[in-house]
Amino acid sequence: MHRTQIYFEESLFEALKQEAKAMGISVSAFIREVLREDLKRRKKEPKKRDFREFGGMWANRDVSKEKLREKAWKRSSATPTSS
Repeated sequence: MHRTQIYFEESLFEALKQEAKAMGISVSAFIREVLREDLKRRKKEPKKRDFREFGGMWANRDVSKEKLREKAWKRSSATPTSS
């Protein structure tokens, strides 16, 4: 087992102590259990992608579904010019 030191705000530590006492286990055991369950839950949930970082290059452009379809139909309906 690995040992580490964590600093908690007083109110959070009091809440941890109360929960651990209600379960009849140590604060350390309670923290391990909570973390174990949270990690297990996170593995089951699909990862959410954050595309906000790409927003800058599209900030001043209308990329709505309707606008994209409108542009696509205009291009596909245009008649080719002969040279």
